[in-house]
Amino acid sequence: MTFLYPYVLYALILPALLAAAAWWLWRRRSRKWEVLVSPEYRQELVHAPATWHRVLPVIFAVLASIFAILSVARPVDGYTEVREIPKSRNILIAIDCSRSMLSKDASPTRLGRAKTAAYDLLDALPGDNFGIIIFSGDAVLLMPLTHDHNALKETIEQLQFGWVSQGGTNLENVVRLALQTFKRDKEADARNALVILSDGEDTVNITYKTAEAARQHELIIVTAGIGTTIGTTIPDEQSPSGLYRDRRGQHVVSKLNPESLQYLARQTDGQYVQLSDGAALNRFVKDIADRLDVTEGREEVRRVPNDRYVIFAVPALICLILTLLAGTRWRSFRRSGRRGMAALGAMLLLSAGLLGTEARADTSALDNVTDLLRTGKTEEAVNAIDGMLSAPDLAEETRQALEFAKGWLERKEGNAKEAAEAFSRALLSPKASLQADSHFNLGNLEAAQARKTMTFSGSEEEQPKPQSSSIDDQIREIDARLAKIPVAKEHVKEAVKRFDDAINAYRSHEGAAANREDMLRYDKALDEYRKQLEELKKKLEEEKKKQQEQQDQQNKDQQNKDQQNKDQQNKDQQNKDQQNKDQQNKDQQNKDQQNKDQQNK
Repeated sequence: MTFLYPYVLYALILPALLAAAAWWLWRRRSRKWEVLVSPEYRQELVHAPATWHRVLPVIFAVLASIFAILSVARPVDGYTEVREIPKSRNILIAIDCSRSMLSKDASPTRLGRAKTAAYDLLDALPGDNFGIIIFSGDAVLLMPLTHDHNALKETIEQLQFGWVSQGGTNLENVVRLALQTFKRDKEADARNALVILSDGEDTVNITYKTAEAARQHELIIVTAGIGTTIGTTIPDEQSPSGLYRDRRGQHVVSKLNPESLQYLARQTDGQYVQLSDGAALNRFVKDIADRLDVTEGREEVRRVPNDRYVIFAVPALICLILTLLAGTRWRSFRRSGRRGMAALGAMLLLSAGLLGTEARADTSALDNVTDLLRTGKTEEAVNAIDGMLSAPDLAEETRQALEFAKGWLERKEGNAKEAAEAFSRALLSPKASLQADSHFNLGNLEAAQARKTMTFSGSEEEQPKPQSSSIDDQIREIDARLAKIPVAKEHVKEAVKRFDDAINAYRSHEGAAANREDMLRYDKALDEYRKQLEELKKKLEEEKKKQQEQQDQQNKDQQNKDQQNKDQQNKDQQNKDQQNKDQQNKDQQNKDQQNKDQQNK
């Protein structure tokens, strides 16, 4: 028996150091309590724990570390030569690298979701040839057709915005480049496939001539729309506001535009799917792959190592479990309830994921993480996992298990965004159970976001009338609630999709089925609540209209009354003026009469 990674065996010094440190600490602390208790009362007051309770966890931990290091060194028992004639189909994956793919209405971004979908396609069709095209305003063949999926994954992982200098989105160049690639590398009359991952914002518009050329060359096009029809702003690190602006200084809102993608799929007998995750796209691509031509390559001879890491991995896992059982204080464990069970489950999952890999691992870092989880130091455990993930030579299976553990801890701490990103990266795991659990947790995050967006109780469903005194304020409050319902329903839709994917990946996932039904009931409750709000808004608007009519009538009556009062005042003034005039005439007559009498006299 030999080891593929013999340099890992140098790490066996770590268990020896761990045992020496444990013995030194035990010797240092074992008699310190004697200075606190008088010798004559020690037997009555001091109840020291059993020696095995302190020694066994250390022994099992040392053994687990030794077996884990031996397993990671990948023991093999010779090699087996395998002769095979590769038969494969030819598929090109075109990934949109335009600026709009930086939008975050898909987790973590549209471009990140496209990368995840590309990983899933490679895993779903492991025996086929794939090539990578990146495009925006122009299209570039980043990697020709190859059977080396590891090289394809490394290329996709490094992909980022800015690799194509010309801006915009030109789907026509993608189709032309795909036709040229298949014509150069394979027979011209072979039936091949092109998978386009884009948000569909085609700034040039695909022409019928290009689509017809694809049909004539039997190129089947599968298109996946990434993003939402509601859309969102585009991030820009160079902008002071952090958002991309156009030439007029306005924020640019990017939306999913599926028309061009649907047209291409329809014209080439392909399929269009709005991508929420890789599972839906995989089903369509697998169905279309059955219609592609299979080409035979030259006979290859491969040397496959006979792995024997299981003979060390199983004892390592058993010793780790025995370490947890021997070191657990069961009274405190029962009092801790669900929190203790959750921490133990996370440690077992993390340990199983690490021991099942065939690459190197830092056992001291693993021990540190398990200790932090056991003591409830979640934030420190997340930091420790981040440190392990930063290792450049970490195996993919280990990385995915660590990502899931990180997502679980982030969700426990209430960091929904970080948890969603970690669970999304854990979807790359080839293990169906881990994929299902990742989908399940992503669905729970969407469900929690839906309930956070639109919360209402049973009393509010029966009488959703706001408590504002003004009708206008009530209507505004109802409008605000109605605006939140579509957002909540979008989260519900995403949650149901996640639960469906969890069930498809792992049929016996009872939690996903139960939560799916709960989300469907919540969706119906949202529809009913919206109907009640709309009815209440209609009643309030009718009441407002009625009050407005009454107010108009009151204003009209008041105007009439004011006019009457004004007319009466004018009339009284006229009478008063007439009386004054008559009085003046009378006085004048009296005065004239007096003058006349004076003259006569």
